[in-house]
Amino acid sequence: MALLPSKFAVDYVTPRQDQAYRGTCWDFATIGFLEQSYRAHGVHKGWLQLDEYVAFSEQAYGVEILKLCTGEANSQQQKDCRVAGDEMWMNSTEGGEVPELYYLQNGLKESIFPQSVCKYYTDDGDDTLCPGLDAARAAGNPLKFELSSMTTKYEEMSVREHLVRKNQAMPLSTPIAMVTHYYPCIGEFTNDRHCQPETCTLCPGDMVTTTCCIPLKGGRNRNMEGEFFSHRGMSIEDGHAMLLVGYNDAFLTREGFTGGLIVKNSWADGPTQGSHSLAYWMQEVSDWEERSVCPNSYNPFNWYQCGYEGISSKNQGNETHEYNEGVEDCLSEETKLFADVNIQPLHLKCKDRELCRTDGENFFIFY
Repeated sequence: MALLPSKFAVDYVTPRQDQAYRGTCWDFATIGFLEQSYRAHGVHKGWLQLDEYVAFSEQAYGVEILKLCTGEANSQQQKDCRVAGDEMWMNSTEGGEVPELYYLQNGLKESIFPQSVCKYYTDDGDDTLCPGLDAARAAGNPLKFELSSMTTKYEEMSVREHLVRKNQAMPLSTPIAMVTHYYPCIGEFTNDRHCQPETCTLCPGDMVTTTCCIPLKGGRNRNMEGEFFSHRGMSIEDGHAMLLVGYNDAFLTREGFTGGLIVKNSWADGPTQGSHSLAYWMQEVSDWEERSVCPNSYNPFNWYQCGYEGISSKNQGNETHEYNEGVEDCLSEETKLFADVNIQPLHLKCKDRELCRTDGENFFIFY
């Protein structure tokens, strides 16, 4: 195996899309693979400019897959589609497989349509909807693909070698894990049932503060930076498909790990998870440049810092002064200007009436 570069990114990767609340990650990984391949081919043939691409319809592809998976219980198409945990063979896109593109290719060669044919429906139960599909098929589909072979890689070095040699995105299937965190039985938490001798939950071996710990289950093994991380309290929750588009052996993650694979996911940013551009993972842009493309405003690390004095625990007994210390800096026009220039949130406004007041000009400043 030839010496591989320390970092590499596939050319002509198309923008990320959001699968929303449906189990269609396999659909998005497949379409992402085809989009990148078509874009590369189109640029090389002169059909597309370097900054152009054709967006394919995930909705239409899902509908076409379900049609091919319909049949009698012992039919060949049912056997091809029947995978444990998937529902393609039950007329649902909730769970599927990227390799179906290969196994069902004879029925799918002319079944990839532009995104303009039908939009993606974000709610469950709309799996078979694609109002413009019949008309687009009748008019003649100009898109067609062929697959000469399918190769599966399991070991990381062979995955990287294939990625570099082919310069082609690779669908990636992986387990998704839940993380259990442990809090030591100290202070007010000592009364919890997990802290009692007869119902004690033992702490992990590397936590020596106390014998018993309170388990906090259901955490995610990803953070606000869009990084997946390893943890001692991991257990498999489900499976997920993404698109492998590169790697960087020198990148230092927020969790302290060095190096990793770069994937194009199909999840939107939100209060518990974020994302970054491919250029960011390749360390080709600054943090400021990245915020202009991927603001990640939910991420506290991206908020503008003001009031450097912090909150003093003791200040001549003046509690009002203690609470408000440094707030003036956060309210100044100069600070607002700096935050705007840095493309960073400064004031957080409540939008959930169940958690805080949404009326008036109520802002929240965090220290």
